[in-house]
Amino acid sequence: MAMFFFDMKDGVPMRDRVGKDFDTDADAIAHCGMLTEHFYEDSLTDDPDLEISVVNASGREIHREFVHRRDH
Repeated sequence: MAMFFFDMKDGVPMRDRVGKDFDTDADAIAHCGMLTEHFYEDSLTDDPDLEISVVNASGREIHREFVHRRDH
């Protein structure tokens, strides 16, 4: 298991200080997708710059996903 952090960004970063353990990068990225969907459905604003960044325990960003930008 490895620790991953899910930072929120909308111009100003909000760091995840707790993190969550996952077996693989792919598992952490899938979790990011669920978080993104949650914020998309429950957000009171439609901020096009709001994103979630997945950061591994080494501090390297492995994935970034925008909450309100959809490819439809």
